[in-house]
Amino acid sequence: MNASTDRKSLADQVAHLCYRHFDNLPKKGKPLQGREWTIVAAVVQRTAKKVNSNISLKIVSMGTGSKCVGQSKLSQDGDLLNDSHAEILARRGFLRYLYHHIEIAVSGKESDIFVVDPKTKKFLQREEVSFIFFSSHTPCGDASIIVKETNTASGTTEEVLQPTNGSVSNPDEEPPLKLPKLEMQDVHRTGAKCVEGGPQDLKHSGIDHHIVGALRTKPGRGDRTLSMSCSDKFAKWIILGIQGSLLMNFLLRPVYVSHIIIGKCHFSQSAMERALITRFESALNQMQNTEFRQHKPEISQSQLNFRFGKQVDDEECQMQPCPSSIIWCACPVKQLEVAVEGRKQGLTKKNQNQSSCYLEICKKNLFKKFLFLLSKFQVDDLPMHLKERHTDIQTMTYNQVKRLCTDYVQMWEKARVNILPTWTTKPTALTEFTVSLTANS
Repeated sequence: MNASTDRKSLADQVAHLCYRHFDNLPKKGKPLQGREWTIVAAVVQRTAKKVNSNISLKIVSMGTGSKCVGQSKLSQDGDLLNDSHAEILARRGFLRYLYHHIEIAVSGKESDIFVVDPKTKKFLQREEVSFIFFSSHTPCGDASIIVKETNTASGTTEEVLQPTNGSVSNPDEEPPLKLPKLEMQDVHRTGAKCVEGGPQDLKHSGIDHHIVGALRTKPGRGDRTLSMSCSDKFAKWIILGIQGSLLMNFLLRPVYVSHIIIGKCHFSQSAMERALITRFESALNQMQNTEFRQHKPEISQSQLNFRFGKQVDDEECQMQPCPSSIIWCACPVKQLEVAVEGRKQGLTKKNQNQSSCYLEICKKNLFKKFLFLLSKFQVDDLPMHLKERHTDIQTMTYNQVKRLCTDYVQMWEKARVNILPTWTTKPTALTEFTVSLTANS
């Protein structure tokens, strides 16, 4: 069996596992058959058994959805999910899973995924463990700008849609991204909008509708969002890791995904590689960071359909996006939640500000998980930079704690200056909240 066959086999195996897991979830939050569609995404843990060389696959988080909150509705309390696209929910559920396993390790028990580095007292991902990211649909944004197949375009699709120099242009420069006019009908469109201040879509007919390589934000319902497209967020995770800045305080190295697998839908291998890797590759190589570097995952597609997916062959389909999202995580408590417009389904104005009604993956609760985990350490067992600030951290704001891991922060700031100059900046007020630990943390 060659490498290409292996990739296809793994892709179908992972897709089947994810679709079956989705089917086994309760009905609440799922689309209405024949009337609504959604996207499902998941993080799958892949463990190579040392004893018999077997490979095991286990879903550790899952999310569904395609909605996003407009900038006028954002919350300063960290209690609202700004972005409810399936990929983002699956990733945030995965953060819960990582917190859970670090807590297991801190308690002295054996974690399936982490071991402690005795020198730094930080945690290391086990060598035999890797993580696969699955989505039933191509990520919104740059990866979704794909030439529609025609008989006259055979053999050229993979070469056409490429930004010059393999990177995003500086917004002060002339946009070099107008596509060459070949005998092609059109491109598949993305609803994600080019970020203001950067190169903009030409919006001409046919393949000149979009430019490629540009950073984009997700569309909102009449209100522009500040949430970057899934293509852009994947590109960030490939550089900085999927764990984010809070968890990086406890980790010796970032957590990268080894594979990205897409379900049966409009898909282009070159568009995925362009959007996630090559448009930033040259600039990143010049930055020469040893801890954070572009970790290139294997990218492949399954040929298995998701029965609740958007119709592949009909872009004018009358089915509507499902308004609700499902969030599932392989944690011992509150595994399953359903969200609508960034909050728990069924909330009223009267109880939406009660802490018991917050989604487990909202900023506020993930911040609380960080502080709760910190409280489980003996002070002498903390990484040095946390040990030095231990007495202050409990009263810090979310924004202050996010900046504690200076290596992560410095790399992110360099990336924003050098390769992501138009990445949106949310108002600081949205991250200035604090939390207090309670008995039910």
